[in-house]
Amino acid sequence: MALKAKPGDIFALEGDLGSGKTTFTKGFASALGIKENITSPTFVILKKYSLPKNQQKISFLIHIDCYRMESELGAYSIGMDEIFENKDSVVLLEWPSKIKEMLPQRTIELKLEYIDETTRKISVKQINKDFEL
Repeated sequence: MALKAKPGDIFALEGDLGSGKTTFTKGFASALGIKENITSPTFVILKKYSLPKNQQKISFLIHIDCYRMESELGAYSIGMDEIFENKDSVVLLEWPSKIKEMLPQRTIELKLEYIDETTRKISVKQINKDFEL
């Protein structure tokens, strides 16, 4: 999925605690060539990683965790609307239901489910018509 990502793509990762959202992000970042250690942005809300030169022309991976946001007002206060308009980044968003109303229509929604200690199920809930799996 990461190798087909384009600048401006937004991936909304929905799932319970322990369903693998941050682990998914680590794999996604690795596939894009990011060497930094990817950690959950739960307490800082947002982390931005620079990408090495890549064929997809993506400059940044932005990893956002909305778990602690009380409302969409918190999202606006960190400039989430501007982040969504940015066309040189790919955004991976954890707990997107907290800001559901402000998600752009082009958002790619993924549902992660815990199956057992070593197994997760990932379902595409909504696919951007411009995104090809």
